[in-house]
Amino acid sequence: MQRAILAVRYGPLDGKKAILEPGERLRVGRKARADLAIPDDQMSGVHFELTWDGARCRMRDLRSSAGTLLGGERVEAGEVQNGAWIRAGGTDFMVHLEAATPPPTDDDAYLDDAEPDEVEPLAALWLSQNRASRQAAREARAARSEAALQALQKVEGNLYAVLDAARSERILVLLRESVETYRSLYEGIDGESMEHVAPHLVELPRGSKLLGRLVREGWEQRWGIFVETSRSVRSFKELRRHLRRFLMIADADTRKKFYFRFYDPGVLREFLPITTPKQRSELFGQQVGAFLMEDAHGGLARFDAEVG
Repeated sequence: MQRAILAVRYGPLDGKKAILEPGERLRVGRKARADLAIPDDQMSGVHFELTWDGARCRMRDLRSSAGTLLGGERVEAGEVQNGAWIRAGGTDFMVHLEAATPPPTDDDAYLDDAEPDEVEPLAALWLSQNRASRQAAREARAARSEAALQALQKVEGNLYAVLDAARSERILVLLRESVETYRSLYEGIDGESMEHVAPHLVELPRGSKLLGRLVREGWEQRWGIFVETSRSVRSFKELRRHLRRFLMIADADTRKKFYFRFYDPGVLREFLPITTPKQRSELFGQQVGAFLMEDAHGGLARFDAEVG
């Protein structure tokens, strides 16, 4: 069943999510007696609560000293829509409903089901020449993405993805409307102001529904790469800290720094085969067991830390 998601925005707990199953209530405040305790001196001990019945999400202020803002307005109670902002004390939150926003339709999708007499003559001619090939291409891509998804679901270690939000607005929508943990690889003000174009690390535990959405919608679109770690590496923070080291790298000869888009599958699959042993050792480190990504033909490419 669909779940509701309360996410902390900005500050030391940025990205922390609380998940509500249908019928559950979540009380948020500064004290330990709250279900979600926030270290915010401006917040009351138990400041507000969210309820989710599977169809409607509601917020109620719990007689807090400073009140609670919903969508910028101080309210005692109100219905919370998907994507709504809540402010309590000095902390901002966003509320999303799991997988609430359907995938966008192809701009030309209406043509695929149109009858010749429903479109202009030139469009009808184009349809007669291209409909079969378009259908075949869609089916082939769907088959490739399903094959990649099945392979990714079978990895033995922990699975993560690094996604380039600049590739599509859809990426952030999927991340926000998911229960999985994610964080921008950018820190501080850059992480906040450049969220829509930043690379984001997301954890994909076994059974993750988000994994299927990402692969089915983003395969062959260069949305990002996948990272497998060993079962002993369980720290999201540790992996994020390691990957952040490669956002900017220096030329070995000139020491000039430049951005390294290692999270672009087109870049990484060309770079890894030509790395020196030192470069490869640094990139994989102790955290990464393998990088996985789409290849140039829509298959799944895998590069392991141990070669041979």
